[in-house]
Amino acid sequence: MLAEPAGACPVAAVLARALRDAGAEVVHAGVLGSLEEVLATVEEEDPDILAVSIGSSADHVLVDHLTAALPELRVAAFATDTDVTRWVMDNAMCATDPSSGGCR
Repeated sequence: MLAEPAGACPVAAVLARALRDAGAEVVHAGVLGSLEEVLATVEEEDPDILAVSIGSSADHVLVDHLTAALPELRVAAFATDTDVTRWVMDNAMCATDPSSGGCR
């Protein structure tokens, strides 16, 4: 699932397309303005991974809250200026998972 809590992010559509082209099933949830909206959508969609656009330090805090609220779900954060096509091609991702104890 791909969410844009920081507001509309043109990179998100490019990322969704690149992931789909790479064979992933993508739910592009669009702009979800609060932690509660993201959590409700995650509950509804039951994704394997949550990708979240970040553009400010407040967005980093939101990602921290998401990883704390969803310890069983991998959460990936991408900057709004990321070259997402290259990011997908290189399989490079800042993701959290329950075994890592943090961002890797």
